[in-house]
Amino acid sequence: MTGHDESGRSVFLADGPAPRQKDFQDLPGHGVAQVWCSGAGDDPTLLKGSLVPGPGSTSLLLVSFPPDAVMAAPKDPQRAHSEMAEALPGLFECFEVENPGMHRTPTIDYGVLLEGELWLELDDGQEKLVRAGDVIIQNATRHAWRNRSQQVAKAVFFMQGISKPR
Repeated sequence: MTGHDESGRSVFLADGPAPRQKDFQDLPGHGVAQVWCSGAGDDPTLLKGSLVPGPGSTSLLLVSFPPDAVMAAPKDPQRAHSEMAEALPGLFECFEVENPGMHRTPTIDYGVLLEGELWLELDDGQEKLVRAGDVIIQNATRHAWRNRSQQVAKAVFFMQGISKPR
């Protein structure tokens, strides 16, 4: 991360792991790191607010998606639920209980798949295969990410909060 010193010159402020990251113990391969969000202070991610940005704000997330078989069978389901609720404030509440993985956020998301492959499922059942290097633009649509492979997939999402979905 870069910033400015007292005289206004460009300086490096941080170089290392994101301070707000979580690997889920009951879902091997599933993890999330909030790299940055717009807000007050030197590192607003340390405030541990909502991962979903409000209107005009931003959030940069790295997400690791384990295979669907792992997501469907957590080692300890109750502990996994509690762990995700604590680590994913704002985002966790967007997920539908009756349709696992399906969610909608009031954001425009620019996503890039870094590793692996994922299926992007929309609310009417339409699906598209997304491979490493592909870019996805989510316009506040209801969707789910499905990892039908046997490998962890990794993606980065730049989320921009909007006032209301289109």
